Amino acid sequence: MKHFGLWAALSAVALPIPGFAQSLKMQFGGVARTYILHVPTGVPANPPLMFVLCGHGMTGAQQESDTKMDGIADREKFIVVYPDAIAMNWDQTGDSDFKYFVALLDTIDAKYHIDRNRVYAAGFSQGAGMTHGVGCGYADKFAAIAPTSGNIPATCKPARAIPMFLTFGTKDIATPAVFMNSATTWANLDGCPATPTVTRPYPTTNPNSLVTRISWGPCKNGTEVIADSIKDGPHEWPMNTTTKVNNSEEVWSFFKQFTLSGTTALPRAAAARPAFRASYANGMVRLQGAGERAYVRILDHQGRLMAQGAAGQGEIDFRGKPAGVYRILVSGNGPQGAVEMVVP
Repeated sequence: MKHFGLWAALSAVALPIPGFAQSLKMQFGGVARTYILHVPTGVPANPPLMFVLCGHGMTGAQQESDTKMDGIADREKFIVVYPDAIAMNWDQTGDSDFKYFVALLDTIDAKYHIDRNRVYAAGFSQGAGMTHGVGCGYADKFAAIAPTSGNIPATCKPARAIPMFLTFGTKDIATPAVFMNSATTWANLDGCPATPTVTRPYPTTNPNSLVTRISWGPCKNGTEVIADSIKDGPHEWPMNTTTKVNNSEEVWSFFKQFTLSGTTALPRAAAARPAFRASYANGMVRLQGAGERAYVRILDHQGRLMAQGAAGQGEIDFRGKPAGVYRILVSGNGPQGAVEMVVP
């Protein structure tokens, strides 16, 4: 009985217990706000912190279950928090929830002395919209963001260039063009190169992958913008590595490269580039290094021929074509093969 009494007393305090997640409360704005906090066993001094924001109609506990981020946190030794929205709906018209995130950040920091240079935000659906909002309004507090199946708000004025990793499906709640607009908007805000690198399939080691990775970088202050487009992907947080990716692993792999002060010392493997390159600007496709006698065909994602011509003419008219990812096939004399091109 004495042991039970001690356990009950400790439980009533509701302090986080390292090694597994707990449901906790804090008062903010006169409301009891709830959240799930996972603190790994053996968490180091000054650990990183990741916010994972749930979608509309979801709870933090559901987001925790869907992402399985706790396992990665245990391995990599970072703290992860899954806040709940009031009535399962985030306030996207004001700043009350964003202020709550900052208060929650301060609360966790007061106990665990987190590394304020390594605070990150990821989210799904409506939570992804909030994640974009974190990047737009709180880039001075969050080192990087990773929205999944959500889009950037109409007004976005980040305090600095912030790394952004977006994931979406081609059969998601918005069209690929809308999601790509979010990605290219971030690329412009971050001062990225105009032409992205496109990798299909991603990862290249999985020929069955339906993922196309579109990446811009290096951008201002060493930042990077990435968009993972999943063919026929629905509105989901993908975890199937047979034909897709483990999105949680990809998010952490992206985050851990960045701090508020810039990039970390973690190395990244450089992607192999073809001998020729394609770029798109003002409705024209330009090729470099294809050879004057090479012949060029441009296909859409369904394999339909959209344009063709000789590389020797310097450029191919691509005006009026819809936004999306296109495949450029080069044949004939000189370098041959295929590259991907994004039309924003």
